[in-house]
Amino acid sequence: MDTNSIVIWGAGRIGRGFIGDLFFHAGYQLVFVDESEDLVEQLKKSGKYSIVRAINAEFINRVEITGYQALITKQKKEISDAVCNSDLIATAVYPKFFKNVASDISKCINFRKEHGNNNPINILLCTNLVHAGPTFKSYLYNNLTKEQAQYFDENVGVVESLVIRIAPDPPQSEIEKDQLVVWTNGYPELPVEEAAFKGNIPKIESLRLVKDMRAEETRKIYTYNMFHAVLSYHGHMRGYQLLVECLDDPNIHKEAYEALDEVSQALQKEYGFTSEEMNIWVENVISHTDNPSIGDKVIRSAADPARKLKRNDRLVGPALLCRKHDIEPKALIRGIAAALLYINPEDAGANFVQDVIRTKGIQQASIELCSLNADEQDFVRKILLQYQRLRLENEWWQRANEAYKLGFQHEKIYHGCGQCVLAALMDVLDTFNEEVFNAATGLNGGIGLVGDATCSAYIGGAMIMGLLFPRRRENFDADRQNKYKTFHLIQALRQKFINEYGSITCHDIHRRIYGRSFDLREGVEREKFEEAGAHKNGCTEIVGKTAKWTVEIISESLIKDELKE
Repeated sequence: MDTNSIVIWGAGRIGRGFIGDLFFHAGYQLVFVDESEDLVEQLKKSGKYSIVRAINAEFINRVEITGYQALITKQKKEISDAVCNSDLIATAVYPKFFKNVASDISKCINFRKEHGNNNPINILLCTNLVHAGPTFKSYLYNNLTKEQAQYFDENVGVVESLVIRIAPDPPQSEIEKDQLVVWTNGYPELPVEEAAFKGNIPKIESLRLVKDMRAEETRKIYTYNMFHAVLSYHGHMRGYQLLVECLDDPNIHKEAYEALDEVSQALQKEYGFTSEEMNIWVENVISHTDNPSIGDKVIRSAADPARKLKRNDRLVGPALLCRKHDIEPKALIRGIAAALLYINPEDAGANFVQDVIRTKGIQQASIELCSLNADEQDFVRKILLQYQRLRLENEWWQRANEAYKLGFQHEKIYHGCGQCVLAALMDVLDTFNEEVFNAATGLNGGIGLVGDATCSAYIGGAMIMGLLFPRRRENFDADRQNKYKTFHLIQALRQKFINEYGSITCHDIHRRIYGRSFDLREGVEREKFEEAGAHKNGCTEIVGKTAKWTVEIISESLIKDELKE
């Protein structure tokens, strides 16, 4: 009997690219089992496949896997023989396939026993599901006789593990070299539940034995998987394709980091992790995600929100854990709301979520999709509020981007910073006012081309704020609330200018972006101004950004008013 072999159910990316990698390099004979006849035929025909470990941009290495066996699930006799000659099985399949896979494995183990192999055998569960063991075991024991069940109790270990290695879509250039290539982040360890093994534990360097698996797997799902989900659902609304793009967006980075911080506090209280342990863990979560060489796509991490919104999965689970320990899970709730807003016609899980929302309304849909209880209505209300808020925020985000495009284009064609900002904002906000627009005629090159004055684009933004939140002539001695609200908004716009340009003065801004100021009252200076790129990517960019910033700033106030916050 060859004890140095492993039967791997599921020859997908994790099966081939993680489990296959670890055990091949530990000297094991690999036997893959998969329901896809095309994949099995490819594996058999090729006789080899590549794994790329893209640990970071500076360290990418390729390994080749050979000498394996590949079987289709209907090859019952060959699979039974493989299990009979092995003491180790790994399942790298989604939980929805547990029932069929467990049934097949159960029959194979009985075949193994009947043919005289009474050595203990262990099944490694390699899936992203908290506490997968009992679920898989219930299917494994289904239809067993009392005698068989006793044998399984004594000789079959169902071992939970943590899959932290990522295996996204490979680059097309790699697929052209090898259609079976698996592109991974090269995570080197497979944490496994030490106490669940029967008989001898495989002596493999890459297996990390874990004593408290509940704590470890919960931490993994509630941090790594949660972080990726929050990034992907927020990032999808912003049109990002890759997780690293989401991470580069300051607002989305803040959302995901705050969600990590919330659940980190809860995990410390629930399982006794120290603050230092969690800080190191969180740093690893972020650094492993911030890996451009992986090319991990948003649609992969966002896939199947119906599953990811379940009560004990990566979004609702950590939020409820926070509530248990009196930690307000605001960012996590926003992540749940973002998942409920995820629309992808090619994703069956996303379509299911949207169908439930359409037919039952967002409140009942949230309760059902997240399996929430009657005593959790306050939690439901918070989800609804953030669902409404995120939808509004996304609408305003689109308007802000449109304002940027219009402002840039107006300045490029017509010139006149103040009026171009006003034109863009009036179009986007549907607030055209001819008198206000005409009054801004002199807002150019500072004011009236005098560059030591305030930037006209800034003044244009301030004028729109006053137009939206006015102190009216008929209430000249009143309207104090609007007056001070406008002051606050204009101060926020000023801070944007200070952060970006260091000043709100026309000449200072020119020095920052052109390296010098210009006296635009002089024709020769105006020519030099144009040669410096003023209306290619200079003042055009300033006008576009000012229009965008203005929308972003006023939107928060308008959203609060609409939601009565």
